Amino acid sequence: MTKQATTLSSVLERPAFGWINPLAEKMQAAAGKVLHAGPAARRVKDVLNGTPLRHRMHPALIIVPLGAWTTAALLDALEGRAPRNQRRGYRTSSDAAVAFGIAGALPSVATGVADWVDLFDQHRRVGTAHALLNSVALVCYSASYVVRLTNSDRRGTAKLLSGVGYGIVSLAGALGGELVYTLGANVPHHLYPKAPDEWRDVLASAELQQGVPVVVDNERVPVLLLRRDGELFAVQEWCPHAGGPLSAGTFDDDVVECPWHQSRFCLRDGAPLQGPAAVPLRTFAVREEDGRILIRPSFEGQSWPPAPVPPRAEPQHVQGSPS
Repeated sequence: MTKQATTLSSVLERPAFGWINPLAEKMQAAAGKVLHAGPAARRVKDVLNGTPLRHRMHPALIIVPLGAWTTAALLDALEGRAPRNQRRGYRTSSDAAVAFGIAGALPSVATGVADWVDLFDQHRRVGTAHALLNSVALVCYSASYVVRLTNSDRRGTAKLLSGVGYGIVSLAGALGGELVYTLGANVPHHLYPKAPDEWRDVLASAELQQGVPVVVDNERVPVLLLRRDGELFAVQEWCPHAGGPLSAGTFDDDVVECPWHQSRFCLRDGAPLQGPAAVPLRTFAVREEDGRILIRPSFEGQSWPPAPVPPRAEPQHVQGSPS
């Protein structure tokens, strides 16, 4: 029998963690009411997603609390080994690092929630566990900072709280890494290989009616074609945020909106105009010639892998057997 090997996040699928799903649904509904409240809230969410910069904000901001708390852990350790007359400097520095980490965690939380609110299924479950662990870690560090400020005689307790917080935030970081690298959350969904870097005849001009999207196949790469106001547009069919079918979305002039999470893209250059997507669409040059429509990739990435071998029509029997 063949079965899937366990990973860190697969543990969350066990019955003991069944309580996460209903909690995640309630949390997501509450966050959605705030972040999807209207145009102004949507613009704020776009900034938190990193759409204007075309780069996710959350990974860039989490280095602040992690770096500060790592520094605090080092200074706490050095304080215990330093001569008594030198300990005050270590104490002041480590306390400042703890405080800086707490302050830096707040924008990290905001960007993380903005990314998480559009997740679903296992992505949402793992993201919820990641958020809960980080919340507990933040509570530990906040309690540690209060003890550091109010009771210098309980320095050991403050360090213990920080140490527990550091362990928990490390576990949360491991889950966050698996959410991205193993489960592919918020990773551009370039699900298909690069099309041939040459002009390809894909459709008769008569088959592309005004304002009606058509999806064509270019060497196993689905491409969305649209004729609008005398112009032709050709972009990848799948939304890079979560793979939503753009041909089923809504079109407004030269903008397409994904039907899954309402990411919006400019059809002229693929630029993301509204999150949660933060990277551009892959685009294609397009022209009409002798009653036919031809396209050619215009996106970057000349080393994109070639198309895979098509699926076999029948099972392949291999000579010999495993020893």
